[in-house]
Amino acid sequence: MASLFRLVPDARAELLQLNSWARPHQAGFAAAQRAARYGAAGPEASAFMAARREAALTRLGEGAAAWNGWAGEMLRLRGRIGADGALEALWRLFADVELIDEIFEGDFNVAGIIFPAAARFSGSAFCGDAWFTEAHFHGPASFRDASFRADAFFDKAHFAGDADFGAATLHGTAEFRDMRCEGVACFVEAEFGGDAWFRGSRFDGVTQFRGVRHAGEAGFGDCRFAGAADFGEAEFAGNAGFEEARFGQMANFAAARFERGAWFSNAAFDGRSNFERARFRGRRHFEGISLAAQVSPVAQQIAALEQFRLGRR
Repeated sequence: MASLFRLVPDARAELLQLNSWARPHQAGFAAAQRAARYGAAGPEASAFMAARREAALTRLGEGAAAWNGWAGEMLRLRGRIGADGALEALWRLFADVELIDEIFEGDFNVAGIIFPAAARFSGSAFCGDAWFTEAHFHGPASFRDASFRADAFFDKAHFAGDADFGAATLHGTAEFRDMRCEGVACFVEAEFGGDAWFRGSRFDGVTQFRGVRHAGEAGFGDCRFAGAADFGEAEFAGNAGFEEARFGQMANFAAARFERGAWFSNAAFDGRSNFERARFRGRRHFEGISLAAQVSPVAQQIAALEQFRLGRR
């Protein structure tokens, strides 16, 4: 940790200039890093994290232009840092946004906001509409155990890392249309009290919707799941739409429950699919689907032996 004080002078000075709130807390930098890694926060680390929280809230109150000006400069600095581990750790300490267990009264509007590093809203309550439309998350984003008590808008949001909505509760309409997640998208045991719309979204990594409860309509039409997609034990009380969706790898719907219509028309399953013990109480629509050719293990062994035989000629 002592290396924090032997950083490239101009880059360190720029970081402190961009984050002037941190100047009185320089003695707490190392303590805050230890707290982030191991979870035990002493007085110096607690003071630093409280100051970082206040700085983030103040910056949000100044509007998107002010926030994105800061975020753009932070990303520019990150590019200059390169492989300097100590300086990168200090940069991350300033760039992370941690608003955990907060209560946001009224509407919360961060549409178009750029989060340069991690963004943590775990356990927070959004009492009014929450607007994250076209927000860009450059690091992992966590909304685990968060409560959205009105409508939530994440349409066209871009998650460059993991997006964690595990055990989140969304009471109103949830708009995730045309969003993109490059990392793991986790919605395990999330509860959607209203309609949930993911139409046209792109999931580049593993997608986890296991145990999700949808009280309203669930729209996943035209979604692209590049990695494995797990909807095992999910409950769909309203219509569930996966029409023209594409599953690049394993698509698991084992023990899922569809109380009304289940629409998979023209969906493409490029990998294995599993609907064992799935229950359909309404109409099922699987017309026009495409399935990957399933090659049995015996056929695979025969093909391997044939390749070996030909190779010895």
